[in-house]
Amino acid sequence: YYMLKTVRRIACAVAALCFCAIVTSCGKEEMTSMEKVQKQLSDMDGYKCTATLTRISNKGETTYETLQYNKTSGEYRMEITAPEAMAGNFTVYDGNSVYQHNAKTGETVAIDVKNGHNGDELFFCSFVRNYMQSEDVAVDTSVSLDENRCTVLEAIIPGGNKYISTEKVWIDNDTLKPLKFIIYDQDGNERYIIIYNEFEYNPEIDNSVFKAQ
Repeated sequence: YYMLKTVRRIACAVAALCFCAIVTSCGKEEMTSMEKVQKQLSDMDGYKCTATLTRISNKGETTYETLQYNKTSGEYRMEITAPEAMAGNFTVYDGNSVYQHNAKTGETVAIDVKNGHNGDELFFCSFVRNYMQSEDVAVDTSVSLDENRCTVLEAIIPGGNKYISTEKVWIDNDTLKPLKFIIYDQDGNERYIIIYNEFEYNPEIDNSVFKAQ
């Protein structure tokens, strides 16, 4: 009798524990797409990518294939890999100065950095910084882009430059990687379009990448 009673108590205890576990698991809500994106951006220290960059002006469009490195601390490097006539040209910011290198001549020149601005508008870390600091931003988590479900983030570019006024990024809800980045002028016209081909968050980047070499 006592043994049967003990077995029943154990069975009841196990059932109660299983019920608690089920209730607890049901109470844990899965992160939304926006929350996942926000966490990924907050955890980002830098990135490496290959990307197609299109510059749009009154004279038409110019497209380049690029290799980019960027850190949230500001350092960046953008190297042109195509077209062939410009392959090897790069712009780099080492944290203090901006340099442009011409692969054909082998010449590297320092660029005047006005008011401490390093010209990093074309880099994803710059967008993230502007997005986090912008009070007037728009978010859409249900957009489709080439069969990918995306979260679209918008931000204002500080500085009052009429040619680069606002910006928008499409981020894949599954991989949490950016797919497309567009910069608009004050009239809403597209000025720069960046399509990310390969993108890696927080890679190991040797500091020599950001040297004018």
